Amino acid sequence: MMFNRVSSRPWLGSVLLAALLTACASPTAVAPTSPAQMPTPASQEQRAAQETAPTAAPQFTAQQERVLVVGLPKTDIDKLDPGRQYEITPPQIIRAAYETLVTLPEKGARIDRVEPLLAESYDVSSDALVYTFKLREGVKFASGNPLTAEDVVFSFRRLGNLQDNPAWLYNDHVQSIEALDARTVRITLKEPNAAFLAMLVSPNFSVLDSKVVRQQGGTDDETAKETDKATEWLNNNSAGTGPYILKEWKRNEQVVLERNPNYWREPAFFDRIIFRELPDDAARQQAFERGDVDIAVGLDIDAIERLKSNPDVVVLVGNTLDMTYLAMTTNPEISPELADPRVRRAIALAIDYEGIIEGLMNGNALQLPSIIPLGLLGTDPNMALKRDVEQAKALLAEAGLANGFTAKMVYPGGYKFNNVLLADTLVAKVQEDLKEINVSLQVEPRDEASWRADYRAGKLAITLADWTPDFIDPHGWAPAFAVEGSSAARRVHYKNAEATALAQEAGRITDPAKRAEMYLKVQQILMKDLPFVGLIQPRTQIVVRKDLRGVVYNPVYFIDYYYVSR
Repeated sequence: MMFNRVSSRPWLGSVLLAALLTACASPTAVAPTSPAQMPTPASQEQRAAQETAPTAAPQFTAQQERVLVVGLPKTDIDKLDPGRQYEITPPQIIRAAYETLVTLPEKGARIDRVEPLLAESYDVSSDALVYTFKLREGVKFASGNPLTAEDVVFSFRRLGNLQDNPAWLYNDHVQSIEALDARTVRITLKEPNAAFLAMLVSPNFSVLDSKVVRQQGGTDDETAKETDKATEWLNNNSAGTGPYILKEWKRNEQVVLERNPNYWREPAFFDRIIFRELPDDAARQQAFERGDVDIAVGLDIDAIERLKSNPDVVVLVGNTLDMTYLAMTTNPEISPELADPRVRRAIALAIDYEGIIEGLMNGNALQLPSIIPLGLLGTDPNMALKRDVEQAKALLAEAGLANGFTAKMVYPGGYKFNNVLLADTLVAKVQEDLKEINVSLQVEPRDEASWRADYRAGKLAITLADWTPDFIDPHGWAPAFAVEGSSAARRVHYKNAEATALAQEAGRITDPAKRAEMYLKVQQILMKDLPFVGLIQPRTQIVVRKDLRGVVYNPVYFIDYYYVSR
């Protein structure tokens, strides 16, 4: 996958499926798609939600100011420059001010394909090596400047040459980009990559107004890392084609957007959107109940349960593509016991998955079968392991460990996996489960930096970790976990030539059916070897005022505020 890390932040593929739900007029939230329904086309519940949502943003008419307030927990906003931002909170803000060549259909309610946005059309060569985009006519930036192919070239080259965290999205994949004429862009990749179209939905691939950014000290040349000076300006202004314009960012306080008067589609509904940072859960809940906040993000489970009884509230539920998993070394020098696949399988069978989902997560998660989240191409919920303590004991006996053994588990103390489940709580649960098969975990909580460094260095015998996607295609997971020497595989010293070949080849072909078959096979191999054990795929719950329309969650940029109205 991607940038070499354990967890980062949420990011589509032309061939994926997941549950994205719409807040409608009904005070009852639409039920999330169940694991058994994945992967399939949009479920009946999803279709009903989509059909009741508005199909276009309402025409704006002059009246009193329309303001939408979004209450956020403590944010991680560090930059609002699309070429530099790489945190969890900014994508929804950047998405409101900038646009990409392609996007998710139906307001983001579907992630099984992409459709053109700033591009009028696109063509992908049969070998997934050359991508050609024809731009729409009549699109203007907030400045009034017309969108041209040169703006796309500038934006993408700048992303790569800034060499900031998201630069790998461009640098690792793109061989060349050129403007064939004022409306045509051709991108040639370094090697075939069927997931590249998915990657282009990322807000990091936003198209910027090259004239304005250059005026503010921006550049796309090879010296951009040292010479580009536009970020400070872009942190409080915007140079995009989006429905809103960034007007203000006060760090740790709020971000303010205003309607873009030069927007190329029908005007957005709201005059202003205010993203207000309210770190205290109780304060955020109270602000919502007072009517000071229209959308509340990140409330705890108890608060959400209380608000469900309020007839003026809709709880929007959607499946994330985040994952929390158990990692076990395959290196006998680190743990001769865990190096035996029978022992790893015994541990996997000893885990009480239902207890984790229902007891620790209150049902607000799916059981993750393997290393690719449910909803993506090539996943099968029926692969998920079920607890079988007797079989686990039999496997240990077969491995000569009938009396059990001791393993050291290092983990990040006080850390929340995927911002949901406290690591200490999950570790205690796993430790208790393994006692039933006489496996004793000697747990050692560490600070996050120390734990992460040792995990990345492949020094840990057994640990828990999380992973969030940079783009929503199974190729964002399979190579990282299955390819020898890649980021996650390296951390547990995992080697399997067949898994490596399948994971690499699946990203080079464009046939969805063949790709699905290959990714499923990769996971079947991993389920046999079990260096990684999938645990939970969290659900997200967002509290929305009943009178809002068009609020749709997706795991890329979360909410497309262009479609939100009252």
